[in-house]
Amino acid sequence: MTEIPGTMSAAVFHGGRDIRVETVPVPRPGPGEVLVRVRAAGICGSDVLAFRGLGPWQHSAEAPGRDGHELAGEVAALGDGVTGLAVGQRVAVEPKHLISCGTCPRCVAGRTHLCARRGYVGDRHVTSQGFAEYDVCPAERAHPLPDHVSAEAGAILDCYACGVHTLHLVDVPTGGVAVVLGAGTMGLTMGQVARAGGLRVVLTGTTRESLDLALKAGAADEVALVGADDPAAIVDRLTGGRGADLVVDAVAIPQVTLQQSVELIAPGGTVCVLGVHPTPPRLDPHLAYVKEVAVRWSNSYGSHQGRSEYAMALELVAGGRVAADPLITHRHPLDRILDAFAAADEKDASLAMKVMVQP
Repeated sequence: MTEIPGTMSAAVFHGGRDIRVETVPVPRPGPGEVLVRVRAAGICGSDVLAFRGLGPWQHSAEAPGRDGHELAGEVAALGDGVTGLAVGQRVAVEPKHLISCGTCPRCVAGRTHLCARRGYVGDRHVTSQGFAEYDVCPAERAHPLPDHVSAEAGAILDCYACGVHTLHLVDVPTGGVAVVLGAGTMGLTMGQVARAGGLRVVLTGTTRESLDLALKAGAADEVALVGADDPAAIVDRLTGGRGADLVVDAVAIPQVTLQQSVELIAPGGTVCVLGVHPTPPRLDPHLAYVKEVAVRWSNSYGSHQGRSEYAMALELVAGGRVAADPLITHRHPLDRILDAFAAADEKDASLAMKVMVQP
């Protein structure tokens, strides 16, 4: 067995674009925990918002912190009492910020992501810290990866689980038409999950390259380039003019996409907001009223009918029903994490989809 070092390299976030790779102690697994050697850690859209100084997830020079909740690797050490996992086993890590109390009414109902104690162990708030060589997680949050599933695919199971949860929030008949606004990773994974669920998907984006990738990766039946194509005309053609059965706002542009969602949805249909609006969005309440639109907000994931939505996402990837690997377009070592964040922040220029940090 490879000896575990005493220190490691880890990215420390000092606020906004101030990210430093520092030497820190390697964490040690406690009872019921495992130490994971990180092989891939994805940059989430929420990470990019913080990089831009937006959104609620902020570190600062006064209170620096560590991040990285999309990660996979292999088990490096086992804490006391851990069974069912072995050193060297490849695993994907379900993020620690979704730990819940397990006993409140929301947890009992499977809505663990809405637990008032979400992300707390005792009085300590915890989060996965995958932008590092090692991270510790509870053993039950380390999901074994089949040999044919790459670590990078395992690292973006969090994105697929959000898509799985979104579909569980709505009631759309098989064969229905869904519009996904946004051709980033969340949009493409959402499109793949929707198509795996039997829906026809129209996906919008701002570059031909991202839309070409959406078609290649099976994330859409048809695509629309913002500023050039008319998604409403495509939806009208597919639905005989009635409008989309579901619109998912996966990009969350405050002055644009929620309003566009209401315009595209059929009367009585459902809009689901999957992206994170950094500021209050624009919405014409009269149009929403006339159409009697249901607007749902999709926040992470939990379980559905007693089954983990993260585990369902792994089943989709392992079963070949969605294609994760084509979405990985950029890879950077940990010591170039600033380059990785710059690529993720400037997607149109870098032509990046999912950017991976490889500690």
